[in-house]
Amino acid sequence: MRYRVLGALEVRGGDRWISLGPAKWRMLLAVLLCHANRTVPTERLLDELWGEESRPRSAGKLLQTYVSRLRQTLGDESGEVLITDKQGYKAHGYRLAVDAADFDAHRFEQLVEEGRRGLDRDGPEAAAERLREALRLWRGAPFQDVPPAPSVQAETARLTELRLQAVDARVEADLRCGRHASVLGELETLTAEHPFREDLRGRQMLALYRSGRQADALAAYRALRRSLAEELGVEPTPALQRLHQRILAGDEALMPPPERREERPAPAPRAASRGPRQLPPASPAFTGRHGEVAVIRTLLEEQDRYGAEGADGDDGGAGGASGRPVVIAAIDGTGGVGKSSLAIHAAHQLADRFPDGQLYVDLHGATAGLTALDPGEVLGRFLRALGVDGSQVPGDTDEASAQFRSLAAGRRLLVILDNAASVEQVRPLLPAGPGCSALVTSREMLTTLEGATHLHLDVLPRDQAVALLERIVGAERVRAEPEEAEAITRLCGGLPLALRIAGARLAARPGRSLRSLVTKLTDARGRLDELSFGDLAVRTSFQVSYDGFREGRRSDDQDAARAFRLLSALPGPDVSLPVATALLGLTPGRTESALERLVDAQLLESPDSIRYHMHDLLRLFASERAEEEDSEAERSAAVARGLTCYLATAQQAVTLLDPLRPWPRHPVDGAAVPLSDGAEAETWLKAELRNLLAAVAYAVDGPEPVARLGVWLAQSLQWFLYPRAHAQDLQTVNELAIQAARRLGDLESEAWGLDHLAGAHWLRRAYGEVRACLEDALEIWRELGHHEGELRSLCNLADALCELGLHEEAIEVQQGQLALARKTGDLAAEVIGLGNLGRAHRGLGRPEEALTCFKESLEGARRAGNIHHEGFALYEMGITYMEQGRFPEGRTHLDQALPVWKQPGTYESWRGHTWSGLFPACMTLDIGPGPR
Repeated sequence: MRYRVLGALEVRGGDRWISLGPAKWRMLLAVLLCHANRTVPTERLLDELWGEESRPRSAGKLLQTYVSRLRQTLGDESGEVLITDKQGYKAHGYRLAVDAADFDAHRFEQLVEEGRRGLDRDGPEAAAERLREALRLWRGAPFQDVPPAPSVQAETARLTELRLQAVDARVEADLRCGRHASVLGELETLTAEHPFREDLRGRQMLALYRSGRQADALAAYRALRRSLAEELGVEPTPALQRLHQRILAGDEALMPPPERREERPAPAPRAASRGPRQLPPASPAFTGRHGEVAVIRTLLEEQDRYGAEGADGDDGGAGGASGRPVVIAAIDGTGGVGKSSLAIHAAHQLADRFPDGQLYVDLHGATAGLTALDPGEVLGRFLRALGVDGSQVPGDTDEASAQFRSLAAGRRLLVILDNAASVEQVRPLLPAGPGCSALVTSREMLTTLEGATHLHLDVLPRDQAVALLERIVGAERVRAEPEEAEAITRLCGGLPLALRIAGARLAARPGRSLRSLVTKLTDARGRLDELSFGDLAVRTSFQVSYDGFREGRRSDDQDAARAFRLLSALPGPDVSLPVATALLGLTPGRTESALERLVDAQLLESPDSIRYHMHDLLRLFASERAEEEDSEAERSAAVARGLTCYLATAQQAVTLLDPLRPWPRHPVDGAAVPLSDGAEAETWLKAELRNLLAAVAYAVDGPEPVARLGVWLAQSLQWFLYPRAHAQDLQTVNELAIQAARRLGDLESEAWGLDHLAGAHWLRRAYGEVRACLEDALEIWRELGHHEGELRSLCNLADALCELGLHEEAIEVQQGQLALARKTGDLAAEVIGLGNLGRAHRGLGRPEEALTCFKESLEGARRAGNIHHEGFALYEMGITYMEQGRFPEGRTHLDQALPVWKQPGTYESWRGHTWSGLFPACMTLDIGPGPR
């Protein structure tokens, strides 16, 4: 059994940490832990739990009960862990047997002692690491959820003082290692919190002096001396006075020894964590930015100093620091200056400090062809990544933000919000947990982002720009032509994106001199002026690399140039190789060769072997080149081929996922990405979802053929988005589809869109909106004489009326649906309708009528071979029996429903509903549920 008290009191005997329930249980365990491995007399325990004056007459018996309950929690029925010391037959006291390695407070003291010994032996690097490890055990104030008791209060004060001493020792170790700049921010906070601790003030003075801030060091001394005189009437200690005199005299002996060059030891490997790891790959060509990286590192390392992390993987999980706000670094700068690269590079360096995960999102604040992401959509992604079921994600942004903050509060998370549009977009996405940090990038400075430390990213200074070029081209070539190398960096304005493209072009042509590129850059009309101003600088630099393909003689140069232009027309954040093949109308081999040529030139990025991403600014430039060099007909045909591939594959995928469901399928003249089964279909839809949504948004505003593809694609996505509770995406695509259908005069597509939009409102529990959409759809279905659509919308309307409490009206609607289903011979619609009618009867307290409907629905589902609705009927019968108190019958039907939800064409989320329905029977009958 393991114990944690450096934060909330928790115990762990299996695979997770748990908190104890009643306050008295927590008090009892806390007192025993304060005296671990020592007997605490019974009388002492009674005083600790109740005090002498308020002790109840039955206190002795209550204590025995608490001991018994605590042993059950600890899995110690034999009393070998919580040991009773007896005098005769009577308990004299209790002793908790604890291994030091299993108790975070003991482990903390051991590590602090090891760190102090390292300082005494002049091993500051190892000492600093030991002390950091000790401080990472802290998750908050000691015993923070335990009511006051004398022993607990005394131990809390002792541990708090020891922690401050450990922080002080760690700062001393960092100073001995020459890390004076990195501790300045921490010392400023510590001296403010403990204004009369002269040892801390002395370390602050020394760090300031070593950082070249002699005047600030002297000012810190004067501030302390004034406070001591005013508050206590004393002078600083002689040791501090001597330090002041040495700083005043500029004593060189105070400067650190030559700084150690070796890297910090890598942290011990952690146990596998289930937290999300969403960081994109770091750029291997990242160069420079030493000052900015140091600032970010210092900011994020503050989490270690304030004890936000829960020890290590063996101690399981992490918690929040006490009273420390989330650290936010906001990076701003012009397009192409390297904001994202810096954030991702720094995040990878510090990822080990955030064992509960790293969340990443491109917010599309400056993404061509895409609107900025809605915070609610992003929160849905974050919550699902943190394990929240899609059906439990709130539709309201404020509620979702609150849920995200709650989940983050007890974790060590790093959140990267890349390419932000505004403060309003960012605020709901920030975690509030003190163990969390956030990196935000944006083109504009987010000046009103509270609590953020702002980093403005400028172009690279000359030496770093040359170093970047050298890293891409090779040191020998740069050293052979140093003046030409400086000319290239000057002509590119030090803009990293332009330098990467220029370097890639040179690297792709090893025999070409740097002088040849200088000549081309100089010949570009107005290049120097253009490179001095924002987007125009990037455009001109892109032109140089693009011309390498446009004017090239290799067989794949023209394919690469054409691919570069036409890829800009396809919406979405990235493109897969099969879709790009369809877009370009080439063979897969030629397409891959062209795209890889673009990757080599840094005009495309490829995080894996089949997906390609074009930088936002590159997309703008490529679009301009396409408008200049390709006819409108050619561009439109390419986009239509790409959209057709998306539609054909989406229809194939949803059919594989739900082969029994009737839904509008449309003939598509184009190749689909080959998919063999439901697992591949699920993987493809998840990977392409952002592209598919962007394709709908793009297509519905296009001319008639393209707009129709967008409407059909929206219809296909219904059967992927609804079962997974993607309410926001579902609402967005169907609202767009409805608008397009109305513009096209396509009544059937409009009705489908209204029916599907009702599903989005259903997920948000906005049943009034559901009813309105379905009634509008029904008008169209009846006008068209479209019985299939009318049957579906009637069923959905009856469900919505039940949710609104209008069961009689629901029965009337459902009876009309059943009459139409039987008239048209639609067995599937009849099966669904009988289930809905049964739920309406049950809502009116008519269980027998409900069971009759469910039985008929079950029989019909089995005749039709519809496993999905067979599961629904079994579930509804089981729930109805449960509500009648007929638990054996209820358990039988729910047990039969469980295997159904593993079959293709069913909603797996209903497996959880079925398990929940089984609990009353299991509790009443004292049995376990049936086979899983």
